[in-house]
Amino acid sequence: MIGLTLLTLGVSIGLGGGLVSINWLLIIPLALLVRGLGLGMIGFMRLSDALRQLQSAREELARQAVMEERLRMARDLHDLLGHTLSLITLKSELAGRLLEKDPTSATQEIREVERVARQALREVREAVAGYRQQSLGSELDGARQILEAAGIACVIENEAPPLPQNVDTVLGWVVREGVTNVIRHSRAERCWIRISSMNGVVHAEVSNDGYVRGQSEIDQKGSGLSGLAERVAKQGGHLEAAPQIIENADGFRLRVEIPIKGNLSMEVR
Repeated sequence: MIGLTLLTLGVSIGLGGGLVSINWLLIIPLALLVRGLGLGMIGFMRLSDALRQLQSAREELARQAVMEERLRMARDLHDLLGHTLSLITLKSELAGRLLEKDPTSATQEIREVERVARQALREVREAVAGYRQQSLGSELDGARQILEAAGIACVIENEAPPLPQNVDTVLGWVVREGVTNVIRHSRAERCWIRISSMNGVVHAEVSNDGYVRGQSEIDQKGSGLSGLAERVAKQGGHLEAAPQIIENADGFRLRVEIPIKGNLSMEVR
């Protein structure tokens, strides 16, 4: 910019015949005009570069938003359908066994299958629309139902106080995923679900006495527990899933800790 200004002065002096005869009242405004035009061009170039960077950032944010939405849908559908399809399978098998010796009970089970299927359809639509919210209370009721249908004795203890909605929702997913894994990947006879709170931290535990070596490790590396770990991590929590001796038997325990402090300003259920 300084060079362009000096060049303008030099050309004007040369054409004017030297410093003595030059009209400075014309040269100075001209030099300032050239300088201003140069500054304007530099500003325009920088603005164009900033706009290109902004557009690139917007495209990247849009791409990340699409990926996040795809991951959310995949996670929700996995958790929803894994649980519901397991319940439908168990109810259908039970209806088949009852068909000859107890047609009335078989009919009732078929009606339950229809109800669960309709509920699954509604939940999938809500998940796709993005406004489905889990409820810890409803998932505990559903856990009791599916465990009883599978012939697994269950003990449910919920000693937690009313929780912020986001924590309540995540714990609902914890119960659903934990119970689904008990049904699909264990030979359990008993299952324990415990919800408690201490020192501003809520604890959720799903354990069983029917660990099958190999099955839980496979699921732990799959999308079920990894997706659940992501949900828990977003709330500042921690997830552990590992084999453990439970009631003198090879068992498996899923344990989650989520801090309540920091979420108290949110809606409480």
